[in-house]
Amino acid sequence: MNVLSKELEKLLQKEADEEEYQKARIRFHKHYYWLRQKEDKRLFNRLSLEGRRKIHKYILGIYMLKNRLGGFSYEVLRDNRDNSASPVIYAITHVGKYDIEVVSEAIKAHYYLLSGDYEHLQGTIDAAFLALNGVFYFNEKVKEDRKAVCDKMIDHLKQGGNLMYFPEGTWNLSPNLPVLPCYWGIVDIARAGEATIVPIAATQYGKHFVINIGENFNVNLYESSVEGKTAAIRNLRDVLATLEWEIWESRPVQLRSELPADEWKKYIHDRLAEWPYFTEEYIDGMILKK
Repeated sequence: MNVLSKELEKLLQKEADEEEYQKARIRFHKHYYWLRQKEDKRLFNRLSLEGRRKIHKYILGIYMLKNRLGGFSYEVLRDNRDNSASPVIYAITHVGKYDIEVVSEAIKAHYYLLSGDYEHLQGTIDAAFLALNGVFYFNEKVKEDRKAVCDKMIDHLKQGGNLMYFPEGTWNLSPNLPVLPCYWGIVDIARAGEATIVPIAATQYGKHFVINIGENFNVNLYESSVEGKTAAIRNLRDVLATLEWEIWESRPVQLRSELPADEWKKYIHDRLAEWPYFTEEYIDGMILKK
């Protein structure tokens, strides 16, 4: 049972009394980390990278079965990555709950997922599959946790492992932005872990995904200064946006007059229905504000 999500829901309501709110916040974090530490001690969380690679094909098989039973399908528009490169960070645009499983099926390669959503995944069947395949959880509100997970990811990459990373930090439900503003942490991780980035755009049409995989992105072409990292993440975002545009251009042209008046409202409803823990307000709070 997902107990953390209920606690978080109460916490986000923010009690009128600030003192009570702070007490509730402390209680939530205490419970959150107790459950995370308990999870880390379980057998499947102590599997080696090599062990996870060996069972990845079975996890992938389960994902493929879930996708078919759920009615999900996909097509790869282009795949321009260098498959000989290692290690790799798969930088993916984020459109909803199911893009992880569908993109996993498309790229085939093993990876560890970076997730800031433990409070919602805790106690679900999804958490078990992520744990078996490999996942790094972090609490984006806690600075020490962000630093700790960065160290874990760098060490993982140096061992030759791959990562799945959503640089937007949350779902993109914007009606006009191909890609949301991206956090530059992925640039620091790629540089320190001596990894290349594979940009991937994923767009969902009903239960059909179109996936566009770009050429490897080398962060070492940029300086390690603030200006250099800013340029790197800006250009990576531009690459992802171009991949998205290519997907849009590949679709049949539709006139605005032919579309239902409530089409976008229905799209938002369908995405949020996939994962009831998210609301538009919650997602907006996760977007990088410049």
